[in-house]
Amino acid sequence: MRRHVAVVVKEDLDRLIGALIETGLCEDQNFPSIRQLGSNWEVTFSGAEHVSIGMGDTEYENVYRELAERRSYNMRLADGGLLQLMYRFDANHLLQHRLAFYPSPSLRPFPEEPDAYMYDELFIDIIRRHIVPFPLRFDFDDREEIHVDITHPKSHLTLGDIRGCRIPVAGPLTPRWFIEFIVRNFYQDEQYNFAARLPIHRTRFRSSITERERGLIHVQVPSLMEA
Repeated sequence: MRRHVAVVVKEDLDRLIGALIETGLCEDQNFPSIRQLGSNWEVTFSGAEHVSIGMGDTEYENVYRELAERRSYNMRLADGGLLQLMYRFDANHLLQHRLAFYPSPSLRPFPEEPDAYMYDELFIDIIRRHIVPFPLRFDFDDREEIHVDITHPKSHLTLGDIRGCRIPVAGPLTPRWFIEFIVRNFYQDEQYNFAARLPIHRTRFRSSITERERGLIHVQVPSLMEA
């Protein structure tokens, strides 16, 4: 019997979290859970009820602090970066996802992590990168009443929570593609090849980009099935 795609997505996310714990990049985690409401299946996590904190006009440092204090994340990384992954399915059809990254707006003071600063080469290497903190989010919504060609693509990338910033994306992202995107672009270097240690892809979603959106600068997603 074919397993529900939500179950496979949850298992993939379980494996990804486990892999980043083993590398030392993930220092705290909320493993995903599945909630079923009629024909809707949600892959979510403890603390997901607070994700709306990141959708207002509050100062970023306050948003980050609230999310961190409420443990509203799947993973907190070694430098404090927060990852949130949420999926909703109608039967076996992907209806929505929200995949967000909130980098830490400041480094933790030395007295809080003396051993890490002195002895943990991974931690030292990460905090020396001086990443300019801004949130990014990959959203997907397949509801026809929400989609507006070009103005509100079904799958899009928002940088900095800027209102109206919706960069078209070729289709929805699996947990593996999202986490690899974050790791490869914000934490990867010659010494720490975290992406190479991630589990293999097991899930594929369908392309959602329109022809007009494809004519704009957009984000390509490998291995999408044709719509």
